[in-house]
Amino acid sequence: MKVLAPLPIGFAVFLVHLATIHITGSGINPARSFGAAVIYNDDKAWDDHWLYWVGPFLGAAAAAFYHQFVLRAGAVKALASFRSNA
Repeated sequence: MKVLAPLPIGFAVFLVHLATIHITGSGINPARSFGAAVIYNDDKAWDDHWLYWVGPFLGAAAAAFYHQFVLRAGAVKALASFRSNA
């Protein structure tokens, strides 16, 4: 199965490039997009750049919520069930 690991990664990068080419010029690396926006320094370069700043924060908040209220809650229930059976 290790041989197939690059396939889903490459497919995910391909899909991201297809989806974002019209928005960011397919710059999926925020550092590369930030550097190009600084050098180009035009209003159009900064129009959609907020996505690189807001997206990771929303993703981190969603992951923290999921971890705290879904994964951790399931672990607490499982631990309580285990302790009651002992």
